[in-house]
Amino acid sequence: MRAITFSLLFAFSSYLFSNDYQTFIDSSFVALENESYESAETYLKKAMRIEPANPNNYILLSNLGTIQRNLHKYDDAVISYSSALMLAPKSLTLLQNRASLYSDLTQWDNACEDYNAILAIDEDNEEALYRRGLIRVEQNDFVAAKSDFERLVKNNANSSLGRMGIATILKSEKDYTNAADMYSQVLKNNINNAELYMKRSEIYYLDGKLAKAAEDINKSLEIKPNDPYALLIRGRIRYAQYDKASAMRDFTKAQELGIEIELVDKWIKKCK
Repeated sequence: MRAITFSLLFAFSSYLFSNDYQTFIDSSFVALENESYESAETYLKKAMRIEPANPNNYILLSNLGTIQRNLHKYDDAVISYSSALMLAPKSLTLLQNRASLYSDLTQWDNACEDYNAILAIDEDNEEALYRRGLIRVEQNDFVAAKSDFERLVKNNANSSLGRMGIATILKSEKDYTNAADMYSQVLKNNINNAELYMKRSEIYYLDGKLAKAAEDINKSLEIKPNDPYALLIRGRIRYAQYDKASAMRDFTKAQELGIEIELVDKWIKKCK
C-alpha cells in the first residue's frame, strides 16, 4: 500500500467527532492494519454518510480513493479523488494521487493536467516536473520532456530525478553510453535502489553489454526478488545469452506475479 496516502488518516486523532463517525474511522484503521481493504472502504463510506458535510471528509475521500485503487476499482478511485479535490482543490497530495492514478490508466492528458495544476501552485515541485516529463516522453514530445528534466537539474544540481529523466531521453535517442552514465551518477547515492539497477541493466542490454546487464539485474533482484519487470528483463538477457530454459522460468514467474500479458507473451512463445 502507499504509505504517503494512508498517513493522512492519522490527522483525525486530534479531532473530536460524533461517536459513530469516529468509531467508523477507527474501524477503518483496524481494517487497514489487517489488510482488509474492502472493510476499510465500507467503514469510510459509513463515516461520511453520518457526517456528509464534515469539512475534513476530503481526507477520508483521499484514503478511500487509494483503497479503491488497490482494490482495482479505478473508476471509483477517480471519483473519490475528484470529490476530495472539490473540497480541497489546492491539495498537492490529492493532485499527486489522482495524477498518478491517471498515469497508471495511461490517461496522459488528464494526468498532465493535474501535474500542471501542481506546478501552478508549486512551480519547482520535483515530483510533478519529473512525472510530467515522463508523460511527455510517452507522448513523444521529447523537446518538452527534456525541458522539464533540465529544469530539475537547474533547480538542483544533484537532482536524481532530473538525471533519471535525462537518461530516459538519451535511451530514446539510443545514446546508451551516456544514458548508462546518468544512471551510474544517480546510483552513487542510491546504492540500494533496485529500480535504478533494473533501468541501467536494460540500457546495457540494449547496448549489447550482456555481462554488465546481467550483473545489474541480478543486483536488482537481490534487493527486490519478486519484481516482475526485473524478471522480464533478466529473461530477455538470458534469452540473448541462449539460455532459453532459464529465460522461460523468468518469463513464467513474471507472468505469475501479474505482469501485463502483452509484455511477456511473445517471449514465452520464443522459448517454446
